[in-house]
Amino acid sequence: MRKFVIGDAEQGQRFDKYVKRKLAAAPGSFIYKMIRKKNITLNGKKADEADIVKTGDEVAFFLSDETYDKFSGNSEQKTSDGIEQYVDAYKMIGRKYRTSPIIYEDKDILIAEKKPGVLSQKAAQDDISMNEWFIGYLLESGQLSASGMSEFTPSVCNRLDRNTGGILVFAKTLSGARFLSELLRSRKLGKFYRMVVLGEIKTPGNIKAYLVKDEKTNIVTVSETMPDESLKPQYIETAYRPVESGDGMTILECELITGKTHQLRAHLSHIGHPVAGDPKYGDDAWNDKLRQKFDIRYQMLYAVRIVFPEIQGDFERLSGRTFELPMPTVYEKVLNRGL
Repeated sequence: MRKFVIGDAEQGQRFDKYVKRKLAAAPGSFIYKMIRKKNITLNGKKADEADIVKTGDEVAFFLSDETYDKFSGNSEQKTSDGIEQYVDAYKMIGRKYRTSPIIYEDKDILIAEKKPGVLSQKAAQDDISMNEWFIGYLLESGQLSASGMSEFTPSVCNRLDRNTGGILVFAKTLSGARFLSELLRSRKLGKFYRMVVLGEIKTPGNIKAYLVKDEKTNIVTVSETMPDESLKPQYIETAYRPVESGDGMTILECELITGKTHQLRAHLSHIGHPVAGDPKYGDDAWNDKLRQKFDIRYQMLYAVRIVFPEIQGDFERLSGRTFELPMPTVYEKVLNRGL
């Protein structure tokens, strides 16, 4: 028999979903049969598969060790064996910061700054990303254990391109993941970026278009008219306002109304205002000048602010709150000194 006590990270999910996480290799028919026959119980009693588990609840598996290990895939041991990679990532990425990248933290979520050149999530097996940094931080600070990771794995919830810096949001618990995922899905979380673009923009605006992604090249194209449906076009919308302009360039603040791959970079390039330093959608001659004079090696694009909507209930503590980073100082330096 195995017994587990529901922690903050697991609470809020259906009983059958929790059991499926524990017995990931078991067929659904086996799981529901064990629940019906009281071989898997909740707080010592027969549970309904739709019951919601709460912090402190006790789940018991009246199964042989052989059966449990077979269907769990020995996930706890596998998780324990991989802990070192997260701790290494936490230490390695931490060395890129003079101070802690953490902007805000509570029991369910964490908000942190990503530096340009660092991945949000792994693209390949050996990559090190902010996601690994986050898990490593929770392990090092005692907020997460190897056994806890077999129940729920905390993760980053939004993404920034490798060479874009700025704000990332992370879920520490299942309820935090659901909350952030819904905000992002419904576009209720305000996301604001600052960037240096080519050309002087004097008035704010709102631009709408369609985006098509080439999966082979990972490059997108933008069209103001609806492309053929076979190309799987995506509607995009971007609001912008100039912050400061001069010497043929502008510091621009954009609100991402929709959030698609390379949207800001491709959208602004499409209207004749490419982002400084952008190797895919930028102006090569301008980028060369910026590199020679200011050593600009990444696109000058930063996620500087997020704004939470009005919220009631469990996450009311975040209602209407704004979290902000300063724009990199090199942005004003480039604008003021010019080329």
